[in-house]
Amino acid sequence: MTLLMALVGLGMIGGCDSCKKTVDEVTGNRAVKQYHKSKKDIEKITEQQAERYKNIPGDDDKEDEKQ
Repeated sequence: MTLLMALVGLGMIGGCDSCKKTVDEVTGNRAVKQYHKSKKDIEKITEQQAERYKNIPGDDDKEDEKQ
């Protein structure tokens, strides 16, 4: 009975429109894809913040006074 239910479940997954999304969700590929996307987004934000920090006027003067 369990085998029959498993086969029916796999048949339903194979017949749906969002089959690829379902398979990605079950296998964990979706989480990996989200991780890599988030990592790229964080790297982009880090670069933007570094550029903004470099462009702040007056920070160089304060560092020179400390030394």
